[in-house]
Amino acid sequence: MKFQPIEHVAFDSDNHEHATAIGTCDFDFEAVDQALGFIRKARPSARQEAAELFRQLATWCFQGDKPLRVAAMKFSVIASGLRPELLGDRTMGEIATEFNCTKQNLAHQAAKFQDAFGIKFARCRSKEARAHMAAARRGGPRSQHQKAKTQ
Repeated sequence: MKFQPIEHVAFDSDNHEHATAIGTCDFDFEAVDQALGFIRKARPSARQEAAELFRQLATWCFQGDKPLRVAAMKFSVIASGLRPELLGDRTMGEIATEFNCTKQNLAHQAAKFQDAFGIKFARCRSKEARAHMAAARRGGPRSQHQKAKTQ
């Protein structure tokens, strides 16, 4: 009897009698080939820089012994800040709802990323604006609370 493979199943051995079935899924290899075609045309130094940048981004997203959900949240924050159209122009609040976390949690990750990489997202406040708002919450010298105390 000839073995007939089932769609989306692979085996961990060539010997099908003693192999364990492993589930697979469809994958758009042509899309990857198209993207790699662009990368292959780039000069070698640009490819090396891109690889190093991706290594650093992946390290930032996946560092620590945290669930993959956390890495996906961080990666979504990066995509939302740099290319919001890739996420359907969702707001941080909408993304937070999908991850079942708070908007503040994502905003905190966005701020950490911007500070670590020296990049400002168009939809986020600058480091100076965040510091000014924090001082106002604490009752800093520019806050209405401090002005009332000195009068």
